[in-house]
Amino acid sequence: MLARLLRNDESSVYVQAPWEDLPDRALARPPLREGLGASHLAVSTRVPLAQAFFDQGLRLLHLGWGPEARRAFAEATRHDPDLAMAWWGLALTRGPGARFATARAEAIQRALALSEGLPDLEQRYIVAASLLAEKGPANGRHAFVREMECLIDRCPDDAEARLLLAGFLLEGYEADGRPSQGQPYAQALLRELLRTHPDHAGVHMAWVNAMLPSPRPEAARESALRLLVLAPEASPAMLAAGRLLARVGDTADANRALEAAVALDDAYLARESLPVDVAPCAEHAMRLLSQGCAESGRYSDAQAWARRLRHRVESAGAEPQAVLFAASTLVSTHLRFGFCRAAADVPMELVGEPTPAELGLRDGLRLYTRGISALDAGRLKDVERACDSLDGLHPRLSEHRRGEGRALCPRDVARVVEVAAQELRGAMEARRGEAGRAEATLTRAGRMERRLRPAGPAPFSRPARETLARVRLRDEREAKALELARVLVEERPGCGHYRLLMAEAHAAQKEHASAVRDFTAFLECWRDADAHLPELHRARVFVAGRGRILRLVHNADLPPPAAPDFRPLEKVSC
Repeated sequence: MLARLLRNDESSVYVQAPWEDLPDRALARPPLREGLGASHLAVSTRVPLAQAFFDQGLRLLHLGWGPEARRAFAEATRHDPDLAMAWWGLALTRGPGARFATARAEAIQRALALSEGLPDLEQRYIVAASLLAEKGPANGRHAFVREMECLIDRCPDDAEARLLLAGFLLEGYEADGRPSQGQPYAQALLRELLRTHPDHAGVHMAWVNAMLPSPRPEAARESALRLLVLAPEASPAMLAAGRLLARVGDTADANRALEAAVALDDAYLARESLPVDVAPCAEHAMRLLSQGCAESGRYSDAQAWARRLRHRVESAGAEPQAVLFAASTLVSTHLRFGFCRAAADVPMELVGEPTPAELGLRDGLRLYTRGISALDAGRLKDVERACDSLDGLHPRLSEHRRGEGRALCPRDVARVVEVAAQELRGAMEARRGEAGRAEATLTRAGRMERRLRPAGPAPFSRPARETLARVRLRDEREAKALELARVLVEERPGCGHYRLLMAEAHAAQKEHASAVRDFTAFLECWRDADAHLPELHRARVFVAGRGRILRLVHNADLPPPAAPDFRPLEKVSC
């Protein structure tokens, strides 16, 4: 997908993309691979292997696997140096940012020089890409779209052109839920392609990515399941399918897809003797698996995936950015189950010379987890000092220039730290009995959390809106708590914590039938949860008593949870 290859749309564990410092001619030779879909665009070459590797690059381009697509296009140029469309592919897959402008320009100039006398279709593909290479994705956007529209008008049966245009226009949704510019247009193109090309893996991949951030992700559930069949050897397709299925609450299928992404990456690395840090999605899949296990009440498995991620990044050289992503995954796992002390004890030692953004993220993680631990112990003065220190990090990080490439951006880190500071302060104000101030602070934190950029680091604090709902429950504003709980369940129907929250809100309102229904749904969601978790006991007692023991919805009446088991976990099974 062009949107993902030409812009930094996702946060990245590692600073460098695979082989980005190597010239095209120095890339290792890839094998021809099956299981990547069946995209085909006939190009002007008499060399069958050049056509085969071009098609492989096109398939990988549609699936968002840029570095491997670049290898395939480079191999096509080795078999036929005069294949203009292979140089077109190299220009599109070179990577975003000004540092690759020269390489992109050289590739597209080679394509333009070779395009004389080619069919009109190929010439138009190359001219459209030249507009992006010369002006960049932002400045060349309008010209590229117009040229691709002209190509589609001249060749209405060319599905690849429509798919490339749709993939370029996918820019997600704004914080208030409105589609970004071009999103409805892209969706219209993709709906027609789903009708005319139901077996095209790239079409389903684009549709999944279009619907994932939308208010109606269930519209792409069938496409996510189709990806598992149409592109079984493409780990980026497994990752996209897993994310969508988790979003709609299909936890079992989501975990299978994400586990497949990890296994495919490991097999890919072993088969080609590549280092760990060139895997396209294993680290991201592990983070999502840890989150998914936590949402399903599988604390031990969530820890195991987080530790496996940590071991993986340490074996790759313990790059500071990667270490922090792994640490924040484990921190989030502990916090999800209320083990604040364990979260505060997660090691975050960085080697080398960390950037200001990396130092800011590490300090934010440390301050927040220490503040949460102090809040759990009732040391409110220590909590306030942690909040003040977190507030002090934000302006310093905001002063730095925006980050480039895949490196952490200081301003994105500043936003995540600000959310954590507000969530912690709101929880502290609620503990002090300052209900009005806590409501305002946590509402602000929730709004900021929804505006975080996908390209930045994941928030490491507790979900601000969940904290707000629990504060409303304690302050006997059950209707408001229930309203917010419903929103959270609609957004993440597979999250047991949100279902438990909604059940407790119904119970607090003495809506016994609704509470029993929601506690039952929670128990179904947590059917494979760790047996020692107190939430299970709370729900089972309520359902067994059919709502007669309302006091069980209050955490203060429960015994403290059992301490987490820190023994190494070798086998992971989600």
